[in-house]
This record gives sequence, structure tokens and C-alpha cells, in this order.
Amino acid sequence: MSALFDRSVYQRAAELSEQGRAYAIATVVARQAPCAARVGQKAIVTNDGSFEGWVGGPGIEPVVRMEAREALKDGRPRLIVLAPRADSDRPDVIVYPMTSQCGGNVEVYLEPQLPASLLLLYGDSPVSRALAEMGEQAGYRVRLLDEPDSRERLEADIGDDATLYAVVATLGEWDMEAVEDALRAGALYVGLLASRRRSSELRSLLLAREWAEDELTPLVGPAGLDIGAREPAEIAISILAELIQRRGDINRARARRISAAGGSLTAES
Repeated sequence: MSALFDRSVYQRAAELSEQGRAYAIATVVARQAPCAARVGQKAIVTNDGSFEGWVGGPGIEPVVRMEAREALKDGRPRLIVLAPRADSDRPDVIVYPMTSQCGGNVEVYLEPQLPASLLLLYGDSPVSRALAEMGEQAGYRVRLLDEPDSRERLEADIGDDATLYAVVATLGEWDMEAVEDALRAGALYVGLLASRRRSSELRSLLLAREWAEDELTPLVGPAGLDIGAREPAEIAISILAELIQRRGDINRARARRISAAGGSLTAES
């Protein structure tokens, strides 16, 4: 693989990361002649199946494309082996028959690259500003939205593959608009900085506006773990802790679904 071609793969990876898109890097880590692939050759596969780069001929690319998309679903790297005989006593690999006429064996390592989660903060308040600083330190991409229509201007920045979380700290000024916007955007957690009474009232209003109960599952109000927080920084800590807790619950539920489906380390999965 030429140095120029190698650079183009890395440049594309940098572009996708900047856009907040998920992708998998496929790298040839072993091969046996007469397979045309070479150790070190790379390709990038995105969620929509687009394939850029080279890891072998037509008998290899479709398998790499398929398994890369599976890796992006469960977030787990994997090693795939294409060989004339699709059998192996190695439990850590996924084996496929080599259908290409070139023969030989090739091993390709797939490494999913998932974008950093995006934390949307609705409303410019002391709690929002504290959350913005803490969220960035915790590895989130943070966007502060200070106007009702400000998220629309961020659509390209959000990216199609971003995992969204949101905190509504509009202090009653446009909290309904902010909550509905976050829910429509697909936020997995929508923390509402409000009293219990206001939180309950808002939920009732959403149901009256024909939101289904299961659609309101991400909505948490009042936001934050009950740790006796009083100051803006303390409240921000309690909300960030709750968000992390919710993210863990979601990931564990997802892992259970994957396990129930038989995992991903088989050619049939």
C-alpha cells in the first residue's frame, strides 16, 4: 500500500471523527499466499456500508463490510479469518470460507470507532455552564443551546451517528420546547432542572400533546441524584452522575440484548 493511499485512509478517518460519525477501521494483520491482500492494508467502513480502502479482492470485501457494520452495532472489535476451510478451534475469531479464486488465507482486524456522546445543554444558566465544563472533562462533546431554535443550527455538527443526552435548564422560560426538541432529536436522557411539581406538570402536558408514555422514558425530572446538592456546581455534579448512571443502564440492557441474540462471534450472527 502506497504512503499516499495510507494517508488518504487516515485523513478520511479524521474527517469522520470531526463530523461525529461512526466508522470501523479494517486492517489486514496476517495473510497467506496466494491471497492478494498485504499485511497493513486498511479500509474504512461506515454505518451505511460505504467502503473506502483496500483489504483484498471481491471475496473479502463483502465479509469485511458486513462484519464492520456488526462491530458498529455492538461496539466490539473483532478478528475475522477468511480461509478455504471455514473451521477453527480459536474461540476469539470469526471464520468465513474464502470464496475468492485467489485462495490463501487472510486475517482482518476490525476496530469500531464510535463518536463521543453529545451533551445538549438547553438554557444558559449557572448549572448549564458548570455542566458544560464537567461534561467536557468527562469526554462528552458539549453544546450549549441558549435559544429555542438553536439546535436546528447544529444539525450538521451533531452527526447522524451521535449518541445524544440532554439537560434542560431553561428555568421555565421555554422548557416545553426544549424537552420536545431533545426527545425528537433522540436523546437517551433528558434531565429537567425543575421542581417536582413543575416536572410532573410538564409530563402531563406532554401526554396531553399526544406524546406516548414510552416516548417519555428518557425524561427525568427533577434531574440529578439526591445527594443534597445546593450550589450550581453541586447540582451539576448530581446531574452528570445521574446521566452516567443512565448511560450505564442503557449499555447493560443493550449488552443483554446482544447476548440473548447469541452474541456476535459467529459467522451466523
